[in-house]
Amino acid sequence: MKSELSNLKAGWKENWRTLAACGGLPLVLEGLLHLFVYGEISGRFFYPCMFALAAGCLLWIASTLFEERVNKVVFLTLSSLITVYFEIQFVYNSIFGEFMSFWQFSFGAEAVANFWQQMLYGIWEALPRILLLLLPQAALFVLVLRGKWGFRFPRSRRQMRVMAGALAVTLHLGALGAMALNNDNAFSVYRLYQNPNTATEISVQNIGLLPTARIECKYILLGETVSSVSASYYADGEKVDIDLAEMGENNMLAIDFDALEEETDDELLKKLDNYFAQQEPTRKNQYTGIFQGYNLITICAESFSPYLIDPERTPALYELSTNGFVFNNYYGTFGSNTTNGEYTYCVGLYPDLSRQKTTASFFASQNNYLPFCLGNSFKSVGAETWAYHNYAGEYYSRSDTHPNMGYTFKSATDGLDIELNWPSSDLEMMEKSVDDYIDSGEQFCTYYMTFSGHYQYNWDNPMSAKNRDVVEDLPYSETVKAYIACNMELEYALEYLMDRLEQAGIADETVIVLTNDHYPYGLTEEEYDQLAGREVDTTFEKYRNSFICYVPGVQIPVDTYCSTADILPTLLNLFGLPYDSRLLAGKDVLSEDANNYAVLSDQSFISADFAFDTATGTAAYFSEDLDREAADQRIVEIQQEIADRFSVSTDMLAGDYFAHALLGKEAGAAAVKGYDFTDITDAVGLGALDYVYGNGYMDAVSDTEFGFALPATYAEFLNALYEIDGGQETGSPAEGGAYAPAIAWAKENGLIDPSVGEVGDSTPLTRKNLSVSLYAYADYLGLNTWVSRSQVASYQKQYPDFTREEVKAICWCFEKAVLRASGTVESAFETAGGAMSRKLVLIAVYNYHLYILS
Repeated sequence: MKSELSNLKAGWKENWRTLAACGGLPLVLEGLLHLFVYGEISGRFFYPCMFALAAGCLLWIASTLFEERVNKVVFLTLSSLITVYFEIQFVYNSIFGEFMSFWQFSFGAEAVANFWQQMLYGIWEALPRILLLLLPQAALFVLVLRGKWGFRFPRSRRQMRVMAGALAVTLHLGALGAMALNNDNAFSVYRLYQNPNTATEISVQNIGLLPTARIECKYILLGETVSSVSASYYADGEKVDIDLAEMGENNMLAIDFDALEEETDDELLKKLDNYFAQQEPTRKNQYTGIFQGYNLITICAESFSPYLIDPERTPALYELSTNGFVFNNYYGTFGSNTTNGEYTYCVGLYPDLSRQKTTASFFASQNNYLPFCLGNSFKSVGAETWAYHNYAGEYYSRSDTHPNMGYTFKSATDGLDIELNWPSSDLEMMEKSVDDYIDSGEQFCTYYMTFSGHYQYNWDNPMSAKNRDVVEDLPYSETVKAYIACNMELEYALEYLMDRLEQAGIADETVIVLTNDHYPYGLTEEEYDQLAGREVDTTFEKYRNSFICYVPGVQIPVDTYCSTADILPTLLNLFGLPYDSRLLAGKDVLSEDANNYAVLSDQSFISADFAFDTATGTAAYFSEDLDREAADQRIVEIQQEIADRFSVSTDMLAGDYFAHALLGKEAGAAAVKGYDFTDITDAVGLGALDYVYGNGYMDAVSDTEFGFALPATYAEFLNALYEIDGGQETGSPAEGGAYAPAIAWAKENGLIDPSVGEVGDSTPLTRKNLSVSLYAYADYLGLNTWVSRSQVASYQKQYPDFTREEVKAICWCFEKAVLRASGTVESAFETAGGAMSRKLVLIAVYNYHLYILS
């Protein structure tokens, strides 16, 4: 026994330095990261410290399992990987102002291809601190390779590894215990640690980078789901009983959430039904429908700041920002990441920022039913809808996501004839797009995602260089001048747009809305202070931005506090478009039921009386006369409301909830049935398969294959319509093949494309055939088949090989999102003669069900 203890003591004497190095490396890296990013080591750093030391114990165990030479390689490899991970996250934070969640590493190649200049610039700007982060690992390399100061890695004794493991467990449990002792509010460190919906940024600040990576990997790799600690909507509450006679006073639809909950077997949808049954709708107000019949142009302005606005330098922006509805307390929710800001602005939900996240929310929504997006809402009242972006449509998959919102979409790589640059010109985008809609004579809704204001801000930026003369004499640093210069392109685009609206005589009946996608993260805090002309608070004030809602001759100041998610319901109310206010994350700012607080992406919030910072768990109060007890109670209530809305938004995305609530349970299930078909290669067609195959409208070719890739026949497509219609007997005798009754029914009701002639069981199906039949079927059902004459005339002139009825059919199917082609009507015509696969027929019939029949 004495000999064993002596050997153990000797072993620790030989290994204590390496154990200290293993624990010290993650501890020093966490400390440096916190100092570089947050400028201080707060009291909450205790938790990253404990977790870092625990990780160090595990690193030591892994580095002492083998003979010494191998152990050195293991240690240097693992410690290098840890250091590189810290370096990558620090560089990302230096550029974008936030940390990267683990799933975003899957975008590595795309990020390098599109942001390589920004990455090099970011590395150069942060180089001194990057080298400091690298210093501990460099020192360890020297010490280990030279064997200096006893830094050796002999094989450790089993007892020593057990002791190190026990120490790791003790440190880990000690951290959790300390968290549990201070678990006194919804944003305590314990709840942030346990909650799967905690955002990466908040997690890193409170528990450290390595534990955050470990937790996110656990969710991604194991697919683990844990009920959110903060998600009170999972619990039963008091349901709201609304008299149907009072429905007209509220922005709501006649949705029976209790019936929906009874009808579905999906637990996620049941929880959401239960939650929405407890929500009060917002009331209509004096501004409801005042813009009904007006045109709408919405702009998501890249990295926009209200401090760009100057009455002399930017007269268009000044005119827009000081007239119409002037929202004086608007805050942009997001600090970086365009797709998140754009998603909330367009869809009215918060993006999935949870630890389970595996893809961007906008990308995930591309096959969901999104009836309240402005494109779909305006299309429902017969308006033309267009969307534009002056970069590649493939980036962030806008060529897929934006048509799903109801727009005809054009980008620099798909239909928009502009020079592709980094960044490209907003003015050029405006010049090449306005003619699509301005003289149509029809109501229109147009959306722009701008690009000219994109980081980086120097004279290598082509938009900054283009407008350098305008800012040459301004009293700012070169970076701030370059930022203003590239954003002058937005100003010129707006000047051009406003001039064209005046010339067309429709300026007085066109509303222009503009907000930012995110804070201009390419500016340092000092540079943003310089732009603002004063020191800007970095917790809340830097997010203060513009929600421009302009119409000539109107000037209505609005002091209600609001943020990105509140824009969509506000616009739907102003234009008198039907929507259910309970189903959106924000609220109509002009309603008496408005939230009157602004929400940030980390679930912090600010109101006129107080603010709450999630990262530190602290509140700030803005009035000495404030009743602190009542204010604290209200803060807790708002914390829960916001946490619920983030969780609910995530679950609505996962469950395609709008389809469930508005189209019926069969369209809205989050998890489709399991199929044994071996030719299912992706999830794009599974919802369609659930509807079409599940309801017996089309058959599989065998027990093991559905036949997705096989060419579809006209007869089987007509049979699907026949079955959807009820499969009634026709007045004509049905003789011939298996599909004879369906063909006879279609012929009798004028649903067959006249150019085909006689249809047999093997007649091939083209996109044009399908469009003509679906258009004719809508007319047969007495549905709205209106297509503007100007549009028909324009496309018939452009494509003279098509008859007038064929042009109407293709335009109608495209506008109704039945046929999406690659995002433009032109592409629908150009592919009209192409054969349809069975998979494309599935999707077209499913879309017809979602957007037409339902």
